Amino acid sequence: MAIFKPEMKSSGGGNKFMGVCEMGISSFIDKSADFDWCDLLLEAEVHLKDSEYPKRLAIKGDYEKDAAGNISGGYVLNRMYRFFEAIGCTAGINLKGEFETSEGEVIPDIAQYLNDNHTNSGIPGTTPEMTHVGYVYKRQNTKTKKVYTEVYTRLYPNTEKGKTELEEYIKWMKTNNYLKEYTEVGGDTDGDGVQVAAEADSNF
Repeated sequence: MAIFKPEMKSSGGGNKFMGVCEMGISSFIDKSADFDWCDLLLEAEVHLKDSEYPKRLAIKGDYEKDAAGNISGGYVLNRMYRFFEAIGCTAGINLKGEFETSEGEVIPDIAQYLNDNHTNSGIPGTTPEMTHVGYVYKRQNTKTKKVYTEVYTRLYPNTEKGKTELEEYIKWMKTNNYLKEYTEVGGDTDGDGVQVAAEADSNF
């Protein structure tokens, strides 16, 4: 019987699963009803190229509402619609907070709708195609001081142009203090390292 040896992954400098990474979406889950601290919490499970461990991309936040209770804006909507545009989704939210198709049909389960129409996995449970590039970084919870690995909500096509545009966008975000990353050692980590990041609420 032949000897089996698992593939040895490179341990060269840097972490290839941080920063700009190729990725694909395998599934969605809507956790909005599970928490009272936000109106929307929509998660996408993404797989990074050559990584065995999926990451979570979370679009979360509150809607801005007028005196009548109708949705009037909010940074979370901007993030959601930019994400939807990146994955080719034309659905959206009406004034009452219900998801609808572009034809005006109510979507009772947005996660199921996205799973049916906007994942990169041909077969459930398989590794998706790496159709996008995204930014993976460390985020620190300002209250608990724990550090988490997150995927930023802005995706780009997995092309040389897409990678360049993402790099320029992240550089702009950092320059304008919308995305802050630190190299300080401190606080509890999730085991992925000591690099800490904090993300400010923004329309971007």
